Amino acid sequence: MSTQAWVNGLYGLCDDLIGGSSLMWRYHHQVSHHIHCNDEVFDEDVFSAFPFLRFDARLPRAWYHKYQHIYMWALFPMLQIMFQFGDLKALLTNRTEGATLYGATDAERATVLAGKAAHYGLLLGLPALLHGPAATLIGAAAYTVTQSILLSTTFAVSHNVPESKPLHGGPTQDNLAQELDERDWGVQQVLTSANWGGAIGNFLTGGLNLQVEHHLFPAISFVHYPAIAKIVADECAKRGIPYAHYGTLPEILGRFIRYMKEVGTADQVPARGAAVAQLARL
Repeated sequence: MSTQAWVNGLYGLCDDLIGGSSLMWRYHHQVSHHIHCNDEVFDEDVFSAFPFLRFDARLPRAWYHKYQHIYMWALFPMLQIMFQFGDLKALLTNRTEGATLYGATDAERATVLAGKAAHYGLLLGLPALLHGPAATLIGAAAYTVTQSILLSTTFAVSHNVPESKPLHGGPTQDNLAQELDERDWGVQQVLTSANWGGAIGNFLTGGLNLQVEHHLFPAISFVHYPAIAKIVADECAKRGIPYAHYGTLPEILGRFIRYMKEVGTADQVPARGAAVAQLARL
């Protein structure tokens, strides 16, 4: 957002204030997920919710996964709480589920604990002093649940629909079946992402609704994504690359729910290469 790195660093610390961790998000989201989108070995978003949720047919199937499209709504409100445990675990083990914290400085590591202290001071400490424990707990629970559901639904729909994770053969599976150093990175980002809405959704989500462009151009301000999306869609059409776009959030959310039902009963796709060892650890 700024040409000054320290200004962007301060903006990033806002993630810590609202309950996340700017450091862990960098490795979890930018290193693990963005670079290796929907790769079952390196993208932790594929397997981090397992065994509770099976987001991918490449993961082992349990009997209860056929109900996941129903019970996932009881799990989504707890996403923010799971982030708290994940952040602290990563700090202690020096890695998130999908990436090692190479290059993280001691000062950056300190922001994890300082950020948690600031967040819970604002969420619990100050309100308890001003309004008492009962009102504080109600407000904190409402905040956590609302934030978790919004984050879950906004993120999950972007990569968990048939176009981005087909249960049968096609260009997306062909791309992910290639060795990591043989893939076309740009094509992978397009094939494994799905858009919804337009300029209004872009404004409300900070560009997350235009997930294809968000993955291709993460360093460009999201205000340009609606214009860029037209160019990307046109170029994909010229090259025969599938470009997934849903008209509205309810439309892609409905397709996401149906996908979760379908993948919950789908046969497991045999693992290949490095995925064999990764799946053995689950």
